[in-house]
Amino acid sequence: MSDLYHKLGPQGRALLAQNSGLSSVPPYSPTTTTTSTATGSPQELDYLINELRNPNPDTTVNKVLGYLYNYVPYIKHEQNLRLVIASFLNTPVCFNAGNLPSFEENYPIIEVFKLIFDKKLKISMPTLPIKTFYSILLKELKHFQAFNPSQNSWKVLPILCGVFLSNELRNELYSEVNFVEYKWFFDDWDKDASDLFGRALNFSISETFPNNINYLSLISFALVYKKGENVAEKYTRKVASSLIITRLMEMVFLDPNVSTLVYQKFFLIDPNTPEIEKVVYDEIMGKPVVKHLNKLSFLLDAYFTTLGFKKSDEVLVRDSLVRITHFNKTLNHATNKSMFNDFNGSKQPNPLVKNFWFFMKSLLFSEIIVFQGILTRFVTANSKFGSSFFWFGGRSELSRIEYEYKDIALELIPNLYYINFILLSIGQGGFDNYNFVYYLTLELALTTGIRFEKNTMYLIGNYQEINLHPDVLNKNYIDTSKVIFVLGLWENYLQLSHRQPRFCQEVYNVAIGLVDDKKYDNDELLEAAHSVLLFYFANSETINIVDVLQFVELLLLQYPQRLSENQLNIAIETLGKKIFSSPDHPAGERFMTLLIAKKCYIPLIQLIPYIPIDKFLPWVNRIHDLIGAGDTEEDKMFWKVLTERLDPNRTELALYSFY
Repeated sequence: MSDLYHKLGPQGRALLAQNSGLSSVPPYSPTTTTTSTATGSPQELDYLINELRNPNPDTTVNKVLGYLYNYVPYIKHEQNLRLVIASFLNTPVCFNAGNLPSFEENYPIIEVFKLIFDKKLKISMPTLPIKTFYSILLKELKHFQAFNPSQNSWKVLPILCGVFLSNELRNELYSEVNFVEYKWFFDDWDKDASDLFGRALNFSISETFPNNINYLSLISFALVYKKGENVAEKYTRKVASSLIITRLMEMVFLDPNVSTLVYQKFFLIDPNTPEIEKVVYDEIMGKPVVKHLNKLSFLLDAYFTTLGFKKSDEVLVRDSLVRITHFNKTLNHATNKSMFNDFNGSKQPNPLVKNFWFFMKSLLFSEIIVFQGILTRFVTANSKFGSSFFWFGGRSELSRIEYEYKDIALELIPNLYYINFILLSIGQGGFDNYNFVYYLTLELALTTGIRFEKNTMYLIGNYQEINLHPDVLNKNYIDTSKVIFVLGLWENYLQLSHRQPRFCQEVYNVAIGLVDDKKYDNDELLEAAHSVLLFYFANSETINIVDVLQFVELLLLQYPQRLSENQLNIAIETLGKKIFSSPDHPAGERFMTLLIAKKCYIPLIQLIPYIPIDKFLPWVNRIHDLIGAGDTEEDKMFWKVLTERLDPNRTELALYSFY
């Protein structure tokens, strides 16, 4: 029994002995008072303190936090506030090292302290003044942390975090309304509290601590951290970045109890479950890591950026990426076998489906932010080393770093490949973080030559990943998204100056099969395959006119059902420009003859600027004869090209011929 037993007096001691301590506190109402002290009975505060220090076996974290929420905002005496805070910090319900609650059980400390301070800020009845309330809390937390930093520091972090989360309301109600009385006070308070948070954090993440402590400390940190702050300098001078990255990786991607692996529960929930929104929230969306996934990813981004270029740092980055790759592969394959493998999945109104895609979008954003941190480390390598580094053996070191990042890029590509099904559901437009990651990864990977070629062909040719048979692919959104991703990579490869003809031919063989709309019916897939083929022809050293004419026939068959007029015109112009730039005039004639036979007059007309000078007039006259004179769209386009798009020599020849 604690000292409280001796302070209660005979009636209080008798009541405690009779009831073995009360397990609940009646909801506090500001319009009522506790039992009069004149009766000698214990007051509400006495019950609360006893419950905190000597809890019943069935007392839970949520019960304790409920008591605090109903009592603390209404405290009228400084000593009572000190007593409650001290009792809470020592309660075995939340902080018993021998029987520590799980991370998810203790996480509500953050949210409840935010709610406590939100409520306190709105109370107008006579209670402790706001300044006094804040000052006492901070003073108690400082003393508690300083008394035993190694054991007490982690306990103050979720409390401070909750208070910080209430700052927006505090500023709105006080600092912005009464600048003189509150602004300077709260500025000083915030500085002191931030300093305390930083001191405590350095003692709160450790190899020797169980992850229930590490995770609670990290999520408190993530919610306090503001993007752009120097994390290592401001918060964790005494904690290795590698330890923080390792624990964050576990927390976000690997731990089966708390991480985003909780997505697997989506596959187990019946979409017809009653109150499905509540079930999904309780089982998945309400989990702390899921709720604050973006905050945790920004923290990972920051710490990856702080890493140096020692061998151990390189191993950590590679190992982290391999783990994320495994995570994404598992996610991709599991979704492939689920009800969510649907071309219109993200547009369905079913609550389970909507929540699944919301989760996926959050996950995509989170991963891209992490990849951004890994790549930013590479981009800033030169500035980190300084100019003197280059002159004293730094050139070889920078070459080693560049080689390391080529390997990292090849590891990033499968990650982007596996999560492309999420990107396609939301669109890439305006997603600057993704564009940074994608194009820098691609730029690095393309320099690896044959490794890029083998890796990308494996991604599309591995039967365990993709079945290209039309009957399968036409029904499989996940596999289609992977094919589209690889086609995008090849489109960029075909624009390289050092592309390999042998591999280009392999790409052509895959793409020409996918572009057949009699077999494949997904418009995005057809468009991606068309784009690859256009770049193949446009950048080939030699023209195979048979392949070109076969492709043109296919284009014409798909217009206008599959291809728009603009798409067709761009394709024909691209092909014609390439053909007319070569000395093989018969190829050009066969190309133009096909277009004329198919009555493709407007593409036909747009090619006029590219017709070789020695064949220029005969073809122009023939085109003009075919379209005929008159107020037609073709005739207007013909004269627009002649007057606006020709070089001086061709303009002079054309106008002289017609006038």
